[in-house]
Amino acid sequence: MKDGSIVAISYTGKIVATGEMFESTVEKKAIEGGIFSPKQKYLPMIVVAGEGDVLPGLEKALLEMKLGEERKILVKPAGGWGERSPDNIAVVPLQQFKEHKIAPVPGLVLEVNGRQGRVQSVSGGRVRVDFNHPLAGKELEYELKIESEISEPKEQVRALYEKYFFMVPEAEKKLKIEQGRVEVTLSPRYSANIVPLKQLFSSIVTKHVKGFEKVSFVEEFKKEKEGGKKEDSAAAGEAAKHAEKSEGKKQGAAETTARQGVEKPGESRKTAEKPAEKSRAKSSGT
Repeated sequence: MKDGSIVAISYTGKIVATGEMFESTVEKKAIEGGIFSPKQKYLPMIVVAGEGDVLPGLEKALLEMKLGEERKILVKPAGGWGERSPDNIAVVPLQQFKEHKIAPVPGLVLEVNGRQGRVQSVSGGRVRVDFNHPLAGKELEYELKIESEISEPKEQVRALYEKYFFMVPEAEKKLKIEQGRVEVTLSPRYSANIVPLKQLFSSIVTKHVKGFEKVSFVEEFKKEKEGGKKEDSAAAGEAAKHAEKSEGKKQGAAETTARQGVEKPGESRKTAEKPAEKSRAKSSGT
């Protein structure tokens, strides 16, 4: 594949040391690996080669592969989620958790200021939280296959539209493709919350889709339905979270997929909204 190729890939990732599977786009393999989730859609993922849609270690292999090829790839920490760092271990006063009505226990997955962490220990009014990525410092093995390549410009636009705006309900979005121009209509409740996704979509289309030099967004106002406002707000909030994660991927190491995290089914997760004053722990032990 070359830079800018728009392809659909399937993959399965495992931790080398334990053989534990942590993600897959293939339903059968997810079931076999004990990570199947009924909420997950198991489909090949659309990626733009060279744009950081996947981990650096996978990106390198992807650019070397041909259509239909399948490979097993060893991803070292430097090409994955990096090494563990003691700077990502913090000690947070227990009182801050109490203020947010969170009872921290070892293993609890939570979010503080947009950073996901895992509680390591609770002792003496202090909570030790590990903000390292769960896969940091680990060697990973991926089974990667290039399922198809999308080469027709209009189909490329449609694929990118679904890639970046899949969180927006069909009734709240509309795509119009004209000669050299793309127009995306969004409900105002979503449009304001997904600015990073709009920017990414526009950038990728104008950079990699031949013949398209302009992308515009239109806000379409509709009359509110009875009882629908609460549900719409919740859905818009989920779309906003996805937009934030997508923006973060472009600023740092890319996640392997936008639709599937590394949390195991059944893990509990809480969110602390206020900033936590954190003192750095001297040890990076788990």
